[in-house]
Amino acid sequence: MSHYDPRNTYTPSLTPPQPWAGIEAFYVSLTKDAFDQQPMVELIRHIRSAYAENRFHAFTSMHTLVVSVNNPIEFNRDNLRIDYHFSDANWEFNYLSNPFKPAEFIRRYSASLGIEKFDNFVKMIGW
Repeated sequence: MSHYDPRNTYTPSLTPPQPWAGIEAFYVSLTKDAFDQQPMVELIRHIRSAYAENRFHAFTSMHTLVVSVNNPIEFNRDNLRIDYHFSDANWEFNYLSNPFKPAEFIRRYSASLGIEKFDNFVKMIGW
């Protein structure tokens, strides 16, 4: 019988963060050329101004913003994945704390609550 446990051979999947200015420009271009991501642009501007750019690290994958306090960012550990769904005008926040467990925190909020809920999350998690 095998005693294979993937946690014993786990190699984290890491990615370097992207510059905040580039992330903001990406969402601005989505808003102009594809679909409305203006609330995401406002959230990114808030993060840049309220928390200073070096406190959080991020990258964007398609239209998902992945925010972490770690650099480099591990795909499935200690990161908050944020999506703005323009068709429903709501946010989806998913917090992944451990690569071997499902998301610890999954919430959906109306469009007007994105910045407030991000700030609440930062306080709650202790970032």
